[in-house]
Amino acid sequence: MMLVLCLTALCGLIVACDAQAAKDANAPAKAPAAAAKPAAAVAGPTLGPFNLAKNWAEEQGFVANWLICGPFPNPGERPDNNGFNTDYLKDKGGEEAFTPANGMVIKGGGIDGKATVKFQPYHASGTDIIFGDVNFLGIEPTQEKILTYSACWLDSDADKDVEIRVGSDDGYKLWLNHKLIATVHEYRAMEMDQETHKVKLNKGKNLLLIKVDQDTGEYQFMLRVVGADGKEIPGIKVWN
Repeated sequence: MMLVLCLTALCGLIVACDAQAAKDANAPAKAPAAAAKPAAAVAGPTLGPFNLAKNWAEEQGFVANWLICGPFPNPGERPDNNGFNTDYLKDKGGEEAFTPANGMVIKGGGIDGKATVKFQPYHASGTDIIFGDVNFLGIEPTQEKILTYSACWLDSDADKDVEIRVGSDDGYKLWLNHKLIATVHEYRAMEMDQETHKVKLNKGKNLLLIKVDQDTGEYQFMLRVVGADGKEIPGIKVWN
């Protein structure tokens, strides 16, 4: 009796296996698993570290390496050029929250506001950032009614109290680590250290973003990072 029961069970198992095999053979082939999407590019510094620069008179602490993006339109007549208060980075989170990256594309650029422009690295041979010398901007040396954004990271080996000193032609807005620290809406020629902003750098990389506007005439800025004595502070490098 036991032998008959075992044989019966074995036959049932074989029939069930054959039925499942036939079902699998007639089933449509499964699509291959989708490939994983590549990770999005992470915004942040890619070039560096660079030393702070000195000028011909041995003044110290100048930032000569930047990511620059522009031009953007700055229409209107002084004192109401309306590009100064237009946030051209709103599609990327807005000026205060913005984090740039090498090659990042921004809409609304060009002299007419209809072009796309992108952040690109620039190294100044001196201490002045003369926008007419930045070839990829494609502007004349005295191009009128435009503005640009420039960004870099100040890499500090420890928490430090520093002074950020700015000279500009014309005005500017300045952010450090997503905080607006200065708004200077003036029409002027550039001189060294026209404003001094006392700030604290955190250990590691600190994002610096400056928006410089232009009405007419020369178009440039300079920025240096120094101590209260105007001398370079050791342990600070630049990335862009």
